[in-house]
Amino acid sequence: MKNTLYKIIVLLFLVGVYSNCTSETEKQVDKTNKLLDNGMRLVVEKTNEITKEIGVFSKHNYRTTRSYTYKFTVDGGDVNWDGGSGEPKHILFCENAVYVHYLKEKYITLEQRNSGDPNIEYNESVNNVKEVFELYIDNRYFFKLFGDDYWVEITPESYENKKISCKEYDIPNDNELSLIILDKDG
Repeated sequence: MKNTLYKIIVLLFLVGVYSNCTSETEKQVDKTNKLLDNGMRLVVEKTNEITKEIGVFSKHNYRTTRSYTYKFTVDGGDVNWDGGSGEPKHILFCENAVYVHYLKEKYITLEQRNSGDPNIEYNESVNNVKEVFELYIDNRYFFKLFGDDYWVEITPESYENKKISCKEYDIPNDNELSLIILDKDG
């Protein structure tokens, strides 16, 4: 009995040791400067992070995850956008307003029941890309030290109407997100 108890303790210790992982994160920041023909400077910053979970003793890579975030500024901070995992595609300059068009990943969880047993459920995550349009609101004052600036979502139709009379520019990005447009046959 005592011998069996020692074996169980040693086994639990080994399982615990081998299942422990350390995380190693690599971070890479890329900045792209673009002088627009309206005289404004656009600075796009993309941060890539790769995290690896490595076994303490086995040195086996159990999981690798990758994430990225985008930010941009116009004219050294006159306009700021931090879209997180959204990927900026276009910026639109009107006389007194700035708009952005970007794509954002949205995860949808579907719950379905197993047809054999109504008590068993499973979840499935589906990745969906959503098109977003926003207007920049700047309520800062006194050399932009006080107040707040933020983005508000607008309709795609409103953005399209503004494109008629305003100047749109492409925003440098890695084209990781795109809309899949299916024809009528699927």
